[in-house]
Amino acid sequence: MIRALAIDLRRSAAAGAGLIVLILGLTGMYLLFGQDAWSSRWSPLATTLRTALAFTWPLTLAAGAWLTDRDRRGRVGELFTSTARPAWQRAASPALALSLTVTVAYLLTVAACLPLVAGSATYFNPAAIAVIATGLPLLLAAGLLGMGLGAVVPSRFTAPTLAMAGLILASAPGLLSAYSVAGRIQQSVALLSPVLGQSGDFLIVPARLSLAQSIWALALATTGFLLLSATNVRVRTAAALPAVFGAVTALLLLASGGPANSMDAVDAGARELVCADGTPRVCVRRVHAAILLDTVAPARDALHRLSRLPNPPTAVEEGIQDISGNRDDQDTPSAQTITFYIETGQAADIDAEQVTLQLLTGAGVISCGDTSNWQTYGAARLAAAYWLLETPPPDTNHKAVEAWQRLTSLPAAEQLARIAALRDAGLACNADAQWDILTGGPR
Repeated sequence: MIRALAIDLRRSAAAGAGLIVLILGLTGMYLLFGQDAWSSRWSPLATTLRTALAFTWPLTLAAGAWLTDRDRRGRVGELFTSTARPAWQRAASPALALSLTVTVAYLLTVAACLPLVAGSATYFNPAAIAVIATGLPLLLAAGLLGMGLGAVVPSRFTAPTLAMAGLILASAPGLLSAYSVAGRIQQSVALLSPVLGQSGDFLIVPARLSLAQSIWALALATTGFLLLSATNVRVRTAAALPAVFGAVTALLLLASGGPANSMDAVDAGARELVCADGTPRVCVRRVHAAILLDTVAPARDALHRLSRLPNPPTAVEEGIQDISGNRDDQDTPSAQTITFYIETGQAADIDAEQVTLQLLTGAGVISCGDTSNWQTYGAARLAAAYWLLETPPPDTNHKAVEAWQRLTSLPAAEQLARIAALRDAGLACNADAQWDILTGGPR
């Protein structure tokens, strides 16, 4: 077996397939997605590695079929089948060769990314390791399934057809998400697909899903190897049973885990607040704890500027943006605490001036409520920030400049009263009133 494996590693396409998997994996992680999408955070690293399988999984599937088709291309299939060796022994060597090279490629991809996370991440959830680890059996399953299907359909078109089918399967979760298809359908497709969408800093893929996908991958790999070593139609038909059993088991495991739409779970540990020493209180989320020291100065500067207003805020906290559209999950304005946000992947590039500007926008009140004119609403909030900064807004924002000029043309006491009134309107989520408050007639 060892001698046969060495021959397959030297002479077959297995080594080349592993090299391409490695190149595609590193290209996806560092060039396509970029290291800002996952560096210094374990959960984004895990989901981005799995997203990179959108390229490597279809390739591995096609490589398996291409490797199996070598007997047909060399016209030695009948010669090999006439030997005394059992079919499974003949199949084991090339299958092991492809599995070995793909395993090395995946592990090298992970190893190349770890230095940008392990030394700088401020929060670790063990579930992220499960997400990363599940990617390997899914890749191995692709290789074995490709080999099995290549043996069943020995044709030059099998490998490219499987590559296209793999791309479609890998992109299916993203397409369903784009068209707002949720519930059991999205969950089932996500189980079948090796790709996980990038879930952000405050969510984690549930361990139950990783376990279900591992079961599905093992079942697919078993089916692939049985197809590869099958010698008659009856065995090939029975080879589908592990895949069916694995899919049913995995779906039942997911169904017992709670709500249908459970592709992402809230990572409570990542959302915990970590606060700086001293007062006023300044806090960020644990997953972003590395930027706490860089946040303290601009946050306290913003609190100092807002102290001119009646009932000013006394603390700053990082908020959590919810993009689901569920109002119950949205942050609400607070009179005592200013909330600011860090875009996913932008924590390392935090800018003190931008933090201060964000905290002062809307006179220290986050955006809420609906309005008939978002342009004037945003301009009024921005003009209030620049009034507190004692500098005019950029000339590129004409509406904000207009609001600021009208405001600063009033007596100082009136200016302060209007900023306070705009803040009160923001706390009440009265978005439509804020432009008129700054630019209207005598109050």
